[in-house]
Amino acid sequence: MNYDTRYPSIPDLKARAKRRIPNFAYDYVDGGIDQEHGKRRNRDDWHKVQLTPRYLLDVSTADLTTTIFGQQYAMPFGVPPVGLGNMMWPAAEIALATAAQKNNIPYILSTLSTTRLEEIAKVAPDVCWFQLYVPQDVDVMKDILSRVKQSGYKALVVTLDIPVGAKRNREIKNGLKLPFSMTPSIIWQSMIHPTWALNTLRCGRPDFVNVLQYKKTPNQGLGEFLTSFNMQGVTRERIELIRQLWDGPLVLKGIQYEADMLAAIEMGINGVVISNHGGRQLDAAPSTMQSLTELAKYQSDDMTVMVDSGIRTGMDVVRAKALGAQMAFSGRSFFWGMGALGTRGGEQVMAIFRDEIDRTLKQLGCGAYSALDHSWLAN
Repeated sequence: MNYDTRYPSIPDLKARAKRRIPNFAYDYVDGGIDQEHGKRRNRDDWHKVQLTPRYLLDVSTADLTTTIFGQQYAMPFGVPPVGLGNMMWPAAEIALATAAQKNNIPYILSTLSTTRLEEIAKVAPDVCWFQLYVPQDVDVMKDILSRVKQSGYKALVVTLDIPVGAKRNREIKNGLKLPFSMTPSIIWQSMIHPTWALNTLRCGRPDFVNVLQYKKTPNQGLGEFLTSFNMQGVTRERIELIRQLWDGPLVLKGIQYEADMLAAIEMGINGVVISNHGGRQLDAAPSTMQSLTELAKYQSDDMTVMVDSGIRTGMDVVRAKALGAQMAFSGRSFFWGMGALGTRGGEQVMAIFRDEIDRTLKQLGCGAYSALDHSWLAN
């Protein structure tokens, strides 16, 4: 095992992260929407997927590679977009992008990241994808897309599932609001986590550095700006415009409805991420395992199906492939890793997933991730 064996699983990293970082940062990543039924359902439903092992086979090696949009990646999982990433641990986004480049897995940067997109492209030139929250202002959108294209991002991932802001009860209780301000509660939480606080002071307060230049006036409040920035419901017409402007692989994130999948195919979209935003937007949404089961039939040479939400182990990644997903993403896992181990955390999470995927494939009697299909599912 080429990782820190004191923390051999994602739950171990989660437990340490909870001790090392302020509650407002931990709950920002860990929390879901409303009563968090959807978040729990995401996790519970992956456990329901059973796989049947095959023996009398040589499993001395296993091929973990997968090819997405014509590019081969070393492992079939990646780092999804998480806004305010550097709040979880200072300089987390650069550290994760650097680790993704080293390990040859996709790294998706959020529009609401706290590191400039141009900086991420420099440290992860071969694996960087960009996630777009679609601006209401078309000219702003065109400028962001121009920056992303000039920086060399490999794919554009358009998020659909945030038509309105979310009411997340943990964030309300912790006093986490925009702009990020040092309230008495935030100050106290920071003081009792001195390592996090000192690193944050050294790196500077996290801010939405990729979009602040688009504020209408210098004095416009951040909350007002962010509310007015995003489209409240991304329309088909806007996606068609993006398709005209972006000539690389285009992905829609947040697909769960069959008609939306069919529309994506009609518009020439290259891939989808089946997602319910980690249970952070609609508590009544189906789990992504349920949605993947229904929509994986649309996987084809022209449509790449991927999945996130609830993925916590390498076995979950294997389960997702048996159900039909070509790639899986796990945001909470990576940011718990950062909270637990600082800038080493990304490497630890990648090593854990690599080890678990490799062992699961060999235990199943499957010599290659690419060979997994529905036939491996238990009847």
